[in-house]
Amino acid sequence: MRRELAAAALALCAAVAQASDCTLVFGQGRNAALKGGPDWDDLNARFNAAVAGTLQAEGRRVHATTASSQQIDPQAVGRALLAQADQLGCRTLVETAAFTEAQTLVLRLRVYPLLPQLGDGGAIVGLRIGAPLFVTQRDLAATAVLRIQPDLLAAQMATEYLQHDRR
Repeated sequence: MRRELAAAALALCAAVAQASDCTLVFGQGRNAALKGGPDWDDLNARFNAAVAGTLQAEGRRVHATTASSQQIDPQAVGRALLAQADQLGCRTLVETAAFTEAQTLVLRLRVYPLLPQLGDGGAIVGLRIGAPLFVTQRDLAATAVLRIQPDLLAAQMATEYLQHDRR
């Protein structure tokens, strides 16, 4: 039993060390496109790309990805996201989001650790998302959606995270 625990601990440490420098930046649209309204998928993609670019400019190894607001199966998106992070060797997930809620435009950046998921017998079988390590958010009037510059806000918010996470 001790040997199995020691082997699991070593495998866990090796997995964490291997994944130490990769960040998966993920964003998904939440609002459906309305005729004459903003293109939420484009807004989310721009916000996501600017966050990823800011992190990359600071020397982080980054992989950016987005999902359309048309994606209706969040569990499938989550499983695919974790599989991608595992394949890339990422240990950090940065979630980007731009959406409206109760007449408020919300721009949010959340950072989560990606932790090993242990299966039966203590073997690592994938990743799971841990509790948020960092959250920053801007709440604006919903009418601002037509005037905002998501690239600038994303760079500001990503810089706030980088100041918090001095590696």
